[in-house]
Amino acid sequence: MTGSPPAPQAPGLTALPPRTVEFRGARGGQAALTWGQQGIWRSTQWLDDGDPYFNLAWTLPVTGAADLDAVLRAVGRLVERHETLRTAYVREGARPGTTGTRVGAGTRAEAVTEGTEATTEAGAGEPVVAGESTETASGEGTVQRVRREGRLTVGVYEAAAKPMTAAKALAAELAATGFDYAAELPVRCAVVCLRGRPRALALALSHLALDGWSLNMVAAEWPRLVAGEDLPVPEWQPLDQAAFERSDPPPGAQALRHWRSGLAAAPRSMFDFPEREPEEPRFVRYGMDSPAAAVAAEALAARHGVTTSSVLTVASAALLAAVTGHSTAALQLIVSNRHHLRTGTMAGPAAQDGLCVIDLGAGDQGPGDQGLGDQGPGDLGAGDPGTSDRGAGTFAEALGPGHRRTLATYRNGHYDPSLVLAARDAEAWHRGADIDLDAFFNDVRQGGRWSGLPDVDPGDAGALAALRGRSRTFFVGAYSKVKAKIFFATGPAPSTCEFFVLVDTAFLPGRVAERMLGGLEELLVRAVSADVPLDRIAEIAGLDPVRRPAGWTRIGPDWVSLPETEALLRRVCGGPAAVVVEPGDDGAGRLTGYLVARPGLDTPDAVHAVVMRAAAGRTDVLAPRHYVLCPAPPAGPSGWPDCPRLIEGGGRVPSSAMTALGR
Repeated sequence: MTGSPPAPQAPGLTALPPRTVEFRGARGGQAALTWGQQGIWRSTQWLDDGDPYFNLAWTLPVTGAADLDAVLRAVGRLVERHETLRTAYVREGARPGTTGTRVGAGTRAEAVTEGTEATTEAGAGEPVVAGESTETASGEGTVQRVRREGRLTVGVYEAAAKPMTAAKALAAELAATGFDYAAELPVRCAVVCLRGRPRALALALSHLALDGWSLNMVAAEWPRLVAGEDLPVPEWQPLDQAAFERSDPPPGAQALRHWRSGLAAAPRSMFDFPEREPEEPRFVRYGMDSPAAAVAAEALAARHGVTTSSVLTVASAALLAAVTGHSTAALQLIVSNRHHLRTGTMAGPAAQDGLCVIDLGAGDQGPGDQGLGDQGPGDLGAGDPGTSDRGAGTFAEALGPGHRRTLATYRNGHYDPSLVLAARDAEAWHRGADIDLDAFFNDVRQGGRWSGLPDVDPGDAGALAALRGRSRTFFVGAYSKVKAKIFFATGPAPSTCEFFVLVDTAFLPGRVAERMLGGLEELLVRAVSADVPLDRIAEIAGLDPVRRPAGWTRIGPDWVSLPETEALLRRVCGGPAAVVVEPGDDGAGRLTGYLVARPGLDTPDAVHAVVMRAAAGRTDVLAPRHYVLCPAPPAGPSGWPDCPRLIEGGGRVPSSAMTALGR
């Protein structure tokens, strides 16, 4: 049993005696985490203890003449119907009701409020429903454990006025502290009354319990439950999903192939340039409210036969590529995974990250521009953004292929995380650097569309310009730790393009997030009436591309600092070494490392293992694709290619070396 939180700070509320709701569901049980739960779980473990980032503050109205008892019965029925609301997350083998997992999920308010104590006793002898192996992809050995019965203490408050406003403030307070996943139900709630009549339910929910799809489903059920309807229990719950995901043969084979091909085409990082001194706090988020951007996106989608979600995805990818100097952009899209009827009625997290790789065909600095940057590492500055070594297409031309890549990503978002992690490790081993995919896009709109846009003709330039006068950008917040370097997201507003950009200021200044919002609007509006060349997007959006210092060059889709890579090779090999760009077997540039063999480092396999270990986490170095081991160094730095050779090769084939790195 958890202790009661402190009294609320929301103004205009008077605390009344709390009420206890007893619940008894159809079953309890234990299973491995579903793949959707694993994604949220890994993110919560990355945060500090008690961090409320993954909590959801939510309010539901109470309409009609329902009294307090009816509302409390509805709360009980809600918890009984959806097993996810009575699920704990515990280390395998832990006793029911005991702790043993980190606290770390939440939202962004500053206090927690009274009246949400929950007991979480599990019924004796509850079966393991799915999966004997409960080791998650992160190796935590965590399971989901569903309580069949228990009690939930619900706060009751009287509002002086505006009960929904008071309930929203109360929900924020309820969500302001992290859940104890092993000992606490993932829901806290309180009823807000006006003149003794219930008018709103304030909720704090763990993202481990519900995702956006689930919230919409519960919102539709809520008034029916308050009215006393006897709704059937959903036939598909996370315990069933866990069993399905561990069936034989398991699902997700096509999704794994999609990931492998995407990893091979993606840059190893969109942020392969020197870090800068981060701001404090390190992560900042800005938002935009732009009806004009929404109207323009609708017009572009209709004209090119794509969705507005794809328009926004390609626009985000183009802005990111323009700033970071890439012609290929890799974004992780948040995929709802509600394609099947059974998951369409399941409450619980089903979303996973899908890999979307979009070839934009422009934006790279050419090899001749390596010396452009004479500023400090990672600075952004005005000046020539560089030229592309391929012909620049237009934003309109990118929409069709980008739409197909987006759809393929959404179709292939359900997969075993452990297999995708293994594929990432294999690609990293082959590529010669860690694979960094910390760039995200999330479309949270209902059905991926707007339902109430202004009736404006996008072909009327004057009307569209007037609509832009209603746009605004605003600061959302700053955070000390977020598992993303950039995160694009829509908001749920139905009548405007509500859009957000979060950036890691160790790579991009905070002002870039705000500029990207205005740049998104400018790009979409301009594309309605004119062709927008991809190689001019930075200029049109008012963005300054990253300046890479002298010595940086591009190898395939990746940027690398030759001096830093050579210094790393010398350090790990303990002697003279050189790194040069030479033609590979396919005629493309290949990074070749020359060094003197010594005991323990006398094969390409051994050298590659130590280089990969030393390069872990770095965005400025790339392990050579080919190693040449010589008996002695040359007389001069340029003589390495003519040295006698003991052995040479890529060092990528043996799996034993990967095992030595824990990969």
